Amino acid sequence: MKALFIAVLSLTCVSQACQQQSAEKAASQAPSRESNTAEVPVAAPTLAQRLSPVLNDYWVSADYLREVARTRSPQAAFDGALSPTSLVIEDFAGQKDSVEIGASYGLHEGGSLTLLLQAGTQPGSLRVREPYGGEAGTRNELAYRITSTDTTLLYITRKSSTNKIISQLAYRRTGMPGKTSDLEAGVELGINKLLLAGSYTGTDSTRRAVAVRFFTDGTVLGLPFKKYVIQTDFTGPTPGDELVFDGYTKQQQSFAASFGRDTLKLYTMRSLIGIPPGGTDTTEYFIRGRLRYQLIRTKQL
Repeated sequence: MKALFIAVLSLTCVSQACQQQSAEKAASQAPSRESNTAEVPVAAPTLAQRLSPVLNDYWVSADYLREVARTRSPQAAFDGALSPTSLVIEDFAGQKDSVEIGASYGLHEGGSLTLLLQAGTQPGSLRVREPYGGEAGTRNELAYRITSTDTTLLYITRKSSTNKIISQLAYRRTGMPGKTSDLEAGVELGINKLLLAGSYTGTDSTRRAVAVRFFTDGTVLGLPFKKYVIQTDFTGPTPGDELVFDGYTKQQQSFAASFGRDTLKLYTMRSLIGIPPGGTDTTEYFIRGRLRYQLIRTKQL
């Protein structure tokens, strides 16, 4: 009986040893997952995938923003707004050939440009096609310049035959406001930050103390309104710089505005029928009325 047990045990051990050897052999012959993964080539990012994260934003003419900051007046800066004044470039990482980008002309007319996903003359640039072909003998491209503090977008026009740069417009990013691609939104963000965003204290026309906060996104607290817009399009008779509250609602109200370095004065506006200063035809126009709010900025946002 003991001999039988020993024989069975021996057979079991032999069987297990054979199974282990077979498993080890199979494992050695099977391709490893690591080698398989290493052999699969990783696709290099496309031109669109590389440049979309850099260019995806609202861009406003640096010259225009500089003039607004210097004069503290969107109206004074209006005539010097070169075209295109602002651009909106949405995410185009998934595109292959081209993408339409929004463009505003003179802060009054909206349009578009075609961004061709083809390398331009200099590294990191893309060719641009204008709606009507642009000026004869020239071509356009978008490029960018990154510094330690910001990224500048460049709209470059070159002479086709020599690649010589004819003109170069610089743009500053103002931030993509949510999912909207409204051309005006980028300009509004830039102007709000330059002229108005911050906390204020002051008085109204009844000498009542007020504390007001203007946010970069166009919301306001401390006044009987919810939203504000600084007027940037001056194509008709106007009393000058203007601040519009709760536009396109029943509560809409407009004030003539004076933007100091850290002061804000808001005046009522009066409507008149006649020939405005500098005009030739009778029309409705507006003049500045009495002082309604006088505010001092205590903190910039």
